[in-house]
Amino acid sequence: MEATRRDVLRWLAATAAGAAASEATRRIAWALEQRAGAAPLVWLNDHGDALNLLTQLGRSVPTFTSLVAVDWDVAEFDALAPAGADPLPADDETTAIVILESLPAPGAWREPAGQRLARLLEAARAAILLGTEACYGGLGNAKESVREVERLCKAGKTPLIKLPGVPTPPQHLVGVLGHLEFFGFPRLDVLRRPLLYYGDTVCATCEYRGGLETGEFARRLGERGCLFQLGCKGPITRNSCSRARWNEGESWCVAAGGPCTGCSEPGYPDHQGLGLYGRLPAEAGAARSGWLQRGERLGYGLLGLTALGLGLHHLRRAVGEDRQAPSSQRR
Repeated sequence: MEATRRDVLRWLAATAAGAAASEATRRIAWALEQRAGAAPLVWLNDHGDALNLLTQLGRSVPTFTSLVAVDWDVAEFDALAPAGADPLPADDETTAIVILESLPAPGAWREPAGQRLARLLEAARAAILLGTEACYGGLGNAKESVREVERLCKAGKTPLIKLPGVPTPPQHLVGVLGHLEFFGFPRLDVLRRPLLYYGDTVCATCEYRGGLETGEFARRLGERGCLFQLGCKGPITRNSCSRARWNEGESWCVAAGGPCTGCSEPGYPDHQGLGLYGRLPAEAGAARSGWLQRGERLGYGLLGLTALGLGLHHLRRAVGEDRQAPSSQRR
C-alpha cells in the first residue's frame, strides 16, 4: 500500500519539528521506494571520509534502489556506473535528481567527465548541493565550481537546492526528496536552503535560550547556561539541530557542552575572522522573544503615560495656583 500525500506531509512535519524525526525519515524513504515512476537519483559521492552522508544515511534509512552512486575522485561516470546503469537518462525518460556532495575542480569541467556532469545538470529534474563544501565551496571545493553549478542549473532551468551542514542531517535530504516527489519544489530562503529545515535559527529552539534572554551565561565549557560568550554561533545559524538533534534524537552540539560552530552558514569555518569559537558581536545575541519585545513596548508605553500624567498634573496645579492668586499678583 502506497503512502498518501497526507501521510508524507505529517512525516515531513515530524522531520522538521524533531518529534520522532528518525522514524519519520525512514517512513518517507519507504514511501519513495513504493512510489511508482519516482525519479532516479544520481549521487556524486564525497571523498569516502567520515563525513560522507551515504554512511550516515545507511544508518537511518534503507539505500534507495533507484540510487546510482559514483565517486568523482576515483574515476569517470562511465567506469563507475554499476551494472551498465547510465547516470545520464535518455531524452524521453524521466530525468534524474542529481545530488552533488563533491564537485570537480574548476579545470575539470573541460574534461570528459566534467562535460558529462554539465549535460546531466542541464537535463536534471532538480539538483541538490549536499554539505557545506558543495554548497559554498568554503572548505575544499573552489567557489568557482559552485558558481559553475549555479550557472549550469540556470542555463538548463534546473531547480537548485542547497542542504549545508557538516554533515547534513539525513532527514534534510530524505525530506527534500519526499517533498520533490509528492509536493513539488519546496520554499527556499535567499541562500536556496529549504525553509522547512533552515527557517529558524538554532538559538530559537535551544534549551539555553532563556539564558540568553536573562543574561545567564556559561563562563567555561562544561557549565550549564547559554554558551554565547564562549563563541556559540547559534544566533546566526539556521538549522534544525536543536529540534531534531543527532544520533536518533539523543543529543546535539550545545547539549553536549560545545558551542554551535555555525557549520551550515556561508562564513564557516572562518566567520569573517572570528573562527569557530570567536565570540559574536553583542548585537548578534540581542534577539528578544516575542513576550519580552511586547513587555518592552508595554514598559515604554507605561513610562510615556506616566510622564504625560505627571505633565498634566503639574499643568493643572499651575493653573489652579494662578486662579487662586490675588488679582494684583496675576497682573
